[in-house]
Amino acid sequence: MARFTSHVAALCLMVAFPRLQAGCPAGEGYPSANVSTCVLCGAGTWSGEGSAECTRCPPGTWSSVTGAVDAGTCVRCPRGTWSSQMGSPTQDSCQGCSPGRWGGADGLAGDSQCTACSPGTWAAEHGATSDEVCTACAPGKWSSQVGSSSAAHCIDCAPGTWNDESGASALQSCKPCGAGTWSAEWGASSKSTCTGCEVGTYQPAVGQANQSVCIRCPPGKYTAVTGESTCAPCPAGSWNDDFEKTECNICPEGKWTHSSGALRAGDCTPCAGGAGCMPDSSARITMDFKNFPYAELDEQQLAEIEAAIAEALASACSIDNQSVVDLFGKSTSVTISPDGTVSAFATEVTGASANELAARLYSLSFRGEVVNSTLAILGSGVARFGIGAISVKPEAFVPLMPTSTVTTTTVSSSTVTTTAATTTTVEATTVEATTVEATTVEATTTQTRPQHKDATTEPPAETEPTSKASIQAAAALPWSLMLCLGLTASGSRRQL
Repeated sequence: MARFTSHVAALCLMVAFPRLQAGCPAGEGYPSANVSTCVLCGAGTWSGEGSAECTRCPPGTWSSVTGAVDAGTCVRCPRGTWSSQMGSPTQDSCQGCSPGRWGGADGLAGDSQCTACSPGTWAAEHGATSDEVCTACAPGKWSSQVGSSSAAHCIDCAPGTWNDESGASALQSCKPCGAGTWSAEWGASSKSTCTGCEVGTYQPAVGQANQSVCIRCPPGKYTAVTGESTCAPCPAGSWNDDFEKTECNICPEGKWTHSSGALRAGDCTPCAGGAGCMPDSSARITMDFKNFPYAELDEQQLAEIEAAIAEALASACSIDNQSVVDLFGKSTSVTISPDGTVSAFATEVTGASANELAARLYSLSFRGEVVNSTLAILGSGVARFGIGAISVKPEAFVPLMPTSTVTTTTVSSSTVTTTAATTTTVEATTVEATTVEATTVEATTTQTRPQHKDATTEPPAETEPTSKASIQAAAALPWSLMLCLGLTASGSRRQL
């Protein structure tokens, strides 16, 4: 029985050994583990010489060749497509990149390897091959989503905000309407959709979505232009006792209010300077320009605007152009600050009282004249330019003096000079003008200590004669060695 068993085992080894050791020709392989007959490799596979099995083409490739002998027959899926299938026998397995993505390389093995459109863009096309297919969200919209497949993913900016950029990728791209304005529009693409609150009202917050946020100006205050964030107090010489006013009442002739924001006619009191309320025949005039592009103007434009405003003031005050001066005394000119504040003096006013000047300068016709003459120089590209508060204050003209700044720099220096005759001069100069000087000539050494008013001057140390030969020898030695020798000699004298 044992002999029979050993014969069976030997026979099994004889059958199995050729299968383990012998392979198939190139392009062939065993069809299964139970079949030892070599068959031709099917499409999507290949085998090299001596291989026992056919290797499948990797994901992202395909092959329709049968009996392939190397991996070179596996063809990559074209750009814009992908395939996760191993051993694909046909290009049909290559699927297009999904909408919102694009494939810039061939042989992609999955849709996730297709590049997603960036935030702020979208694409509805299948099988895109470049990012040119990604369309930017329109102005007034934004999207933070990666790989958006539809314009519906672009979100409208909320009311009270706007965005004029394409392809916005964050909510912060929607800019709030400024204080004094509001907008009820979804997806606004321009600042022009922000509507200013009406004259007589104001609105101090940004990003407001409806007109109900505009607040009426209280008594003693007013607004003369739309889109104001605050109400201006009634200027000196005027008053107002009602809400939502667009101008203030001028005090009667011979009376004036000497503070702003007056609430009633009783606040107007008789002028102390006599008739006309202008004892110095001059008045300071201040105007508040709104949305004035000061930083964008060159010197010539600014000078032309200053002259135009001066001429308008002179006409309203019935004086010569030269009688309108800026704060520094330049005639036919005004002072304009970067924030849009206009200041000037009307001098030599003889034909009108302060009340008459106020009535003329606070009027809508004067405002319109200044706005039109300024826009004629600025051009039509300036949006919402206007004049806010105007005030007239009787005041003697005293020109401002130009200021200058002088900077003083203190320099500290030191000089060290060595001569061949062993004469050494050390001079130091400081801000206190303290000088320290030490001179050694021939065999004599002199030391001078700096003098201070809070210290007592000590007498100079005694000097000892030294031979000329010793000094010349010392001059040839390094300074560190000379110092050591000096300290040694000093110690020797102390021991003696």
